[in-house]
Amino acid sequence: MKVSVDQPKANINRIVLDGRLDVAGTQAAEAEFNAALTPATNVVVDLSRVPFIASLGIRLLVAGAQTCSKLGGKMVLMGPDELSRRILKTTGIDQLVHVANDLDEALSSF
Repeated sequence: MKVSVDQPKANINRIVLDGRLDVAGTQAAEAEFNAALTPATNVVVDLSRVPFIASLGIRLLVAGAQTCSKLGGKMVLMGPDELSRRILKTTGIDQLVHVANDLDEALSSF
């Protein structure tokens, strides 16, 4: 799992995840993911390169959304593929965290 962070807009971090959010991928991404939540209260999590999300990956995303909320901000998930989108819908995560199709839609939701 690779994690990269950029700022497409002031006070918004985009966290790009690249790889599977299975047990190994989530463990590899967790520290860097959590570090990217602190400097900006609003976060876009780019899932366009995530082909699979396991329960630990769901936990990471939910905990991240809770952290953003506690900081007075918001998290938006962006660009999941069809399988990941189904996983987010089945688990109800899409009811807790907005799921955007692309970066423009994600940025406009803040």
